[in-house]
Amino acid sequence: MKQISYLLTFILLTLMSCQPVENQEAAVVTPNMEFGGWSGTADDHSKEALLTRELMEKYIANKFDDVAYMMSEDGNFFFNTDQVTKAEWLGAASGHHSLFANISNNKIQPANVTSATFENGSVWSMAWFVWTGTGKITGTEVQINVHHAFRFEDEKIVDAYHFFDPTLLNNEMLASSK
Repeated sequence: MKQISYLLTFILLTLMSCQPVENQEAAVVTPNMEFGGWSGTADDHSKEALLTRELMEKYIANKFDDVAYMMSEDGNFFFNTDQVTKAEWLGAASGHHSLFANISNNKIQPANVTSATFENGSVWSMAWFVWTGTGKITGTEVQINVHHAFRFEDEKIVDAYHFFDPTLLNNEMLASSK
């Protein structure tokens, strides 16, 4: 009987300790800025990730001008180490289509697209994919690993970084100039 009494007391105390505490204030989390506040939350369905997917789809469809509204007029846009203007970025997309047919960002595998909201307030979208296209001059099918990152402010791209090896693009450009 004592064992049952102890067991019931233990169960009752355990259940009482699991009850939520009333009027307990939520803990305030202060961002750790020691290393710049680059911890954060990834979200592949955020507005920025969806805008990036739209931008990528318009690029593939050779309708890149349709997404010009997403780009800040005075943003910082880079292809590797080359800084370009908004107009040059838009022009590069149509330039790719003049050199290559069957351009895709997901022929090899689906593109990985996500965004991250960091503790320091920055919001970035990022994509990793294999760009493919067939040279209109050489007939060569090209595969290029690409990573790009876009920093957004108020749903506009204010910084863009594209990282890839341009050798195969340059080869097709050279062939087209002969």
